[in-house]
Amino acid sequence: MTSATDAETNPTDESVIAYLKDDPEFFHRHAKLLSELNLPHESGEATSLIERQVAILRERNMQMRRRMNELMQAAKDNDALFAKTRTLTLELLHVNGWHELNEVLATYVLADFQADFVCCHLANLPVFLDHLQSHEGVLPHERFVTNNQPVCVMLRAEELATIFPIQEHNTQGSAVLAPLFWENGTGCLAIGGRDANRFTTDMDTLFVNYIGDVLSRVVQRLAS
Repeated sequence: MTSATDAETNPTDESVIAYLKDDPEFFHRHAKLLSELNLPHESGEATSLIERQVAILRERNMQMRRRMNELMQAAKDNDALFAKTRTLTLELLHVNGWHELNEVLATYVLADFQADFVCCHLANLPVFLDHLQSHEGVLPHERFVTNNQPVCVMLRAEELATIFPIQEHNTQGSAVLAPLFWENGTGCLAIGGRDANRFTTDMDTLFVNYIGDVLSRVVQRLAS
C-alpha cells in the first residue's frame, strides 16, 4: 500500500510532465542526461532520446517538403487553368453570333480543358448547333443541380446521351454542369469526359463558375 510519504517522494508521470513543461531549460542544464535516456524502438532496439528526436524531426521535415511540393504543384496547375480561362474569356467577348460561339466552345473548351464533350443547353432559344442545344421545358441538367451552383457528377451512358447528344455513349462518364442565367432565360454549360473520375465531387468549380458567368452575358447579348 502506498503511503502519503511515498506519494510525495515518487512523482507521477503527470507531475514529471508538468515539471518539464514549466522548466523548458531543464535538459539544457542537464545535457548529459539526454545521452543516458533510452527509448524502446519498434524493432526492439533501444535508441537515445537525441536519436529519436532527430528521427522525428527528419520525418517532419520530409512531410513538410512533400506538403510544399504539393502546394507548388497546385499553384502551377491553378496558374495554367487561369491562363486557359483567360484565353477562353477573351474569345467569348469577341463572339458576335451563335455559330462563332459554337466554334469557340468546340475549339477552346475541348482542346484547352482536355474535355471529351461540351454542350451549352439554352432554354427557349432557336439555336440548334453541335454544341448549342435549345430546349422547351425542363433542361437536362436540372435533375443534378440543386443550388444553382456548378456541380461535378458521375453519369450513366443514357444520362451522357441526354446532356451530350451529338456523341455516342456506351459507358459511364462524368461532367461538370454550370447553370447559366440571363434576362428571361436559363441554361447550362456542360463539360464532360469519358472517364468517370475525370470530374469528381471534390474538384474546385471556381473557374467553371466564372466561365459560366461570362457565357451567360454572351448569351444575353446574342439573344437580344
